[in-house]
Amino acid sequence: MFDSEVRTSIWLLGTIMMLSCVSAGKSPGFTIDSAKIGVSEAYSHDDTSTTLYSSDNYLKCTSDQQVTVNSTQDLSDLIKLYTSSKKPVKIRATRRGFHSSMGFVCSGKRGSSYAEYHKVIDNHVITSITVLLHLMNRIVTVDCEHHQLTVEAGMTLRELTLAAEANHMSVPAGSLPVYANLTVGGVIMASAHGTGYRRSSSVGDLVRKVKWVNGKGEIIVSDLQTKHGAKEVRALVGGLGLLGIVTEVTLQLQPYCRSIVEVRKDLKDTNIVDDLKKMIKHETPAVIAFWRPDFGTYKSVLWTQVNESEYNAAKMPKFYPNGSIELFTAVDDHLANTVKEVMAAWENDAKDESPSANVLNADVCSLSMAIQNTSVFQDGTGSFIDHATLPTNYAMISADCAPKCLFDVHHMGVFFEDTEFTIKLSQFEDWANDVKKVVKTELTEANTRLANRYGEGKVKRCMSPGYFWIRFGQGNQNLLSTTTGLDDFVHVQWSTAHSAFTPNKLSKISTIVETIEQLTLCKYKGRPHWGKNHERVVRHPKCKVRDNFPAENIAKLLEMQHEHDPEKIFEPELFRRLLQRSGPEYCPLCTPHYSCYCAHDSHCPPGFRCRASASFAEYKICRLVESHGHRKP
Repeated sequence: MFDSEVRTSIWLLGTIMMLSCVSAGKSPGFTIDSAKIGVSEAYSHDDTSTTLYSSDNYLKCTSDQQVTVNSTQDLSDLIKLYTSSKKPVKIRATRRGFHSSMGFVCSGKRGSSYAEYHKVIDNHVITSITVLLHLMNRIVTVDCEHHQLTVEAGMTLRELTLAAEANHMSVPAGSLPVYANLTVGGVIMASAHGTGYRRSSSVGDLVRKVKWVNGKGEIIVSDLQTKHGAKEVRALVGGLGLLGIVTEVTLQLQPYCRSIVEVRKDLKDTNIVDDLKKMIKHETPAVIAFWRPDFGTYKSVLWTQVNESEYNAAKMPKFYPNGSIELFTAVDDHLANTVKEVMAAWENDAKDESPSANVLNADVCSLSMAIQNTSVFQDGTGSFIDHATLPTNYAMISADCAPKCLFDVHHMGVFFEDTEFTIKLSQFEDWANDVKKVVKTELTEANTRLANRYGEGKVKRCMSPGYFWIRFGQGNQNLLSTTTGLDDFVHVQWSTAHSAFTPNKLSKISTIVETIEQLTLCKYKGRPHWGKNHERVVRHPKCKVRDNFPAENIAKLLEMQHEHDPEKIFEPELFRRLLQRSGPEYCPLCTPHYSCYCAHDSHCPPGFRCRASASFAEYKICRLVESHGHRKP
């Protein structure tokens, strides 16, 4: 019997080979020559004693020191040591293999690892310390009577669900992000979330008490049940660690329960908004949709929590005690190399001029469709299931696929551009229609180019592998949470693959991505996820992220920051830029390196010009200059 990870990889590879010319031995014949085409620093370099790389994308953080702490007291002593000298210092907490593309995680210099490596002389005058919390991953206390767990902030979500299961508790369905290797502290500080319309939809919603260390080295315990404690908790949850570093949290869980899971595939997106609203209002609050507007289809995944007193084996789908979600599974080396070579060849052929452009486009469409149509749940033996009952603790959190995840740049040779905003539910339909418009407009241009070469309809352009995620949640009063003050909202996210062997080039769907980012930020006043997105979102020249949050919340946060961190040792430089509403620092190639939206041709790669978006002219993007005989933008 294959294990589930190998089985998933074989299924994906088989689908690609069946649907594309690779199966007929008509490989594009592309051999990656990094000396010739270049390679991103994130692929060519690993973590060092002063530099940490995001495990799934293109952010690197450089600091003077990395210090591992083992307890709250260790952290308190460290902060007091570095602040006693009265010299400027910046301290941020994270871990190796962090998952973030925003620079808020960096204590020192931040940069794009998408570019090729080059040594940078850093003449900074502020000492930067990166605190690593991976050793602080223990269970502190268990309160079985009240179904509460107190755990350290460095614990992963997988470890949390195992701890809950061992103590006959469940993390509420919908509260967890899907990926297992995120940490409890990280998801709470960054407003990371699961899905659940008007119900608990994040780990932050479960927080009842927090132990943390402020900028003076003081150890504080904030209890949500006291007036003063509630004020501090509201500033800490989703607060980016601006007041201090959280070391322990008490979470309100629930008695052990099961969840009915269901996957519905190949749904037409004609009425996607109405369809999803009906699901969350009349079927179950916990729904995620995976949408491909270029295919005109989406896949919905539904979780319905069932308390033990309500469980009826005769009337419910079969229960699989070892079943789990397997959205993120390990990818075998053969498939990883295939994807790496195909994506490098496809994205190094911006104008579809290579001899194998038709094969490459077919392969990318096949891979995209395989990922979109793959099943989400498995029964514990490697067989896929689309309708079943599972332990709630395993129904929403995948096993850890590291270091062979689909999004691991070292393994796959691709980045996954990950962008997310929170918008009002009342805006959802207009936003979805605008996205359809952008995708159709930009792909029509690419398909026209392919039709000129191969004939009408012979070769199709698809978006790169990945999908749009659509999730729902419950509003709160946390000061910097992306859902603060909102009643009904939707989290809209797009995750798309981009080769690591195009270090100074744009992805082949960059015109789509750049337009939708600006559209969501500016027209829909979207609030960006603090862990995802790019620096250019925070530093847009016209649309300011600060203004998309309540002004009184910012004022309250700054007041508490002055109390707990008067020297601003925890404030990252990027957040200061956000507060100042600073625009971008333009430089050559700043658009492909994600630090700006273009204002001049020099901000784009060779062969591109800074022009108005074809679908929304108010936004500038880098557009391809067509070869002679192709339709010009």
